[in-house]
Amino acid sequence: MSETTTASAPGAETTEPAAQQGDPADKPLGPNGEKALTDERAARKAAEKSAAELQAKLDEISRANLSDLEKAQQDAQAYRDQLAEVTRQNTVNKVALAKGVPADLVEFLTGETEDEISTKADVLLARLNAPTTPRPDPSQGSTGALALNGDGIESALKNALGIA
Repeated sequence: MSETTTASAPGAETTEPAAQQGDPADKPLGPNGEKALTDERAARKAAEKSAAELQAKLDEISRANLSDLEKAQQDAQAYRDQLAEVTRQNTVNKVALAKGVPADLVEFLTGETEDEISTKADVLLARLNAPTTPRPDPSQGSTGALALNGDGIESALKNALGIA
């Protein structure tokens, strides 16, 4: 008696269930695997926390080792950056007030100079004030002809005939 073997042809697709990702894929590990995974995650969190604390201490030590001049230079740079941001925000508010930009749309004004911010405000206001209805088509509707039953035709006839 001969046995027949079924060999799949090269390139033939087999239907296997797709591997799941995330927490459901972690469950087949069993209780020991889940415990090891939980322990590893807790250890990683503790290591990250420890690293952050050590980095903060290292930064503090580095700051203490700086000379007074270096500390003053760093502080001055921080204040310059803060002043630049406050000045830019002041310019944005000034332009918004002058142009009449609604308060809830001021955040959309970008740029560094007053001219750039003013240009953005003009674009924003143009878009806000754009008509939302279609423009009238002058080729349609009345052409300015006088109505037969109106006072305009009577006065036009009197003028044409020279009657006062």
